[in-house]
Amino acid sequence: DVKIFPLKDVAHSTVAPHGLLGQTFDGDGIAVDGALDDYSGTLVVTKAMGEGAIEGVAEDYKLPRNIPFSTTFKYTRFDVHSALPRETSKLTGVKRNVGSKVLSTAGAEGDDVPTAAAEASKI
Repeated sequence: DVKIFPLKDVAHSTVAPHGLLGQTFDGDGIAVDGALDDYSGTLVVTKAMGEGAIEGVAEDYKLPRNIPFSTTFKYTRFDVHSALPRETSKLTGVKRNVGSKVLSTAGAEGDDVPTAAAEASKI
C-alpha cells in the first residue's frame, strides 16, 4: 500500500509532474483506470502495466539498468522550464469523473492483505 502527496501546489506549477505516478496529478478531475490483472485464480501472473491510464507504454519509463537514478526517459520533465499535464483525451482507459480538480494524494491499496484502516473499522 502506498500514498503519495505533493509538497507544493502542482496545479499551478509551470512544469506539470509526470512519470508513472506524477502524471496522475494532472488536475483535470478525471481518473483514468488502466489495465488490471485477474487475481481470481490460485496462480497469478502479472501482465498489466497501466495500459490505457499512462501516456505511452511502461517501457517508455524504464531507466537504464546501469544508471538507476537517471532522469532521462521518454516523458522526462527534468531540466525543462515549462511542460503541460498529460492529455487525458488521448488515453484509452476507463475515465471517471472524481469531482474535484484538486488531487491531494495519489495512492494504491492492495487487495491481497487487509489494510490497517479496514481492520480497525471492524472493531
